[in-house]
Amino acid sequence: MSPSAISGSAPRPDGTTKTILGSRGLLLAVLFVMLGNGMMNPLLGIRAELEGFSTTATGTILAFYYVGFLGGAWITRRLVVEVGHIRVYAALASLASTSTLIYILNASPAVWSLARLITGFAMSGLFIVGESWLSEAATNRNRGRLLAIYMVVLMGGLAAGQMLIVLGDPSGIALFITASILVSVAVIPITLSTSPAPRPVLSGKLPIATVWQAAPLGIFAAFSQGVGVAALLTLGAVFGARSGMSVDRIALFTSAAVVGSVVLQPAIGELSDRLGRRRLILGTGFVCAGACLSMVHVNPLSWGALTLSFLVGGVALSVYPLALSHINDRVPPGSAVGVSTVLSLAGGIGAVIGPIAGAQVMDVLGPAGLYWFVGVLFLTTALFSLLRIFTREGVPADRRRPFAIIPARAGTVIVQMARRMRQPGERTGRSNRTNRNSGTAGRKE
Repeated sequence: MSPSAISGSAPRPDGTTKTILGSRGLLLAVLFVMLGNGMMNPLLGIRAELEGFSTTATGTILAFYYVGFLGGAWITRRLVVEVGHIRVYAALASLASTSTLIYILNASPAVWSLARLITGFAMSGLFIVGESWLSEAATNRNRGRLLAIYMVVLMGGLAAGQMLIVLGDPSGIALFITASILVSVAVIPITLSTSPAPRPVLSGKLPIATVWQAAPLGIFAAFSQGVGVAALLTLGAVFGARSGMSVDRIALFTSAAVVGSVVLQPAIGELSDRLGRRRLILGTGFVCAGACLSMVHVNPLSWGALTLSFLVGGVALSVYPLALSHINDRVPPGSAVGVSTVLSLAGGIGAVIGPIAGAQVMDVLGPAGLYWFVGVLFLTTALFSLLRIFTREGVPADRRRPFAIIPARAGTVIVQMARRMRQPGERTGRSNRTNRNSGTAGRKE
């Protein structure tokens, strides 16, 4: 009988529970960051309409977020090595909070573009620091559960943040101040955390040409997903405002797309493990294109439009993890960080283009132009996937790495965690050593 049983004390939590509890401060910080950040996309879209900005000007302003995001991904890693994770996190949260207040000082496209650039830079760094912390806390036994919890908190916070715009008047300053407060509060659980600060994570390098040669569909799908999703997330509120939606309806409409990704990604991932990545990229491309073209013909104020927004967001936001899984199936083990860096670059460039190009199409075709633009884009992705299916043999099922639910804007750290998840039925460390000793060792992990 164990000492705890003799003494009658409660059993101690297992390692997984202890890790999750130890990460609650980080997860709480991520929630507050996403609540504040989630408010800004619909709020800026609505406020830009009230200020009389053109659609092209609005799209350009919102695109600067992704320009800053790309820059922050490279610079933050150097800062972490120099001063440490906690200080960098506190500084970037303060920067993100401050940039949120710049919008109410001067309502001009130039000032808003600068503020959006700063926000993107700061948010990119916050994701990197937070994901590094989570990666350090994870083990092979609990990495999958931690990643799933992180995904729910991240996307749930984004969806809830978009709904918070119903609490105030977009023409005033209260919502901007609220978003600033939420991001500022995120500093508290991180700086007061008792968990040890993680070590800096160094990124591996992998030439883009190597990834393209191995899986061109993966890069193309990541790029097109970056274009389409960025256009949807940034211009969805503009579409709603120009279609006559109320603020409450816009919040519900834009949130439906994010909720769709949380609900549909697990099913899409499971199907991709069984049927293959290219078939699922083909299927999601056609479904997304069909839903977008249906959106053009439905009443934007109907429940049918909300359902279509849910469907478009669910399948569109699933393309990035499908692209990542497709490439990882075709590259040597140990290439996870290099692959994610290439895909982050492809998706990031696409995200810069998306709001600007989508806005220009809306200027020509009206509000429905957003869904014409996204629909044609994903139809092209589906057709390219079909071409690859007919011209190159697929990866056998027993060589496919397990699909991981990953946000489209995931950093290299969180992608590395997903790559290191143990496959179902994979041998344990002891059995691997036994097999090697007996001369029957299989493939490398």
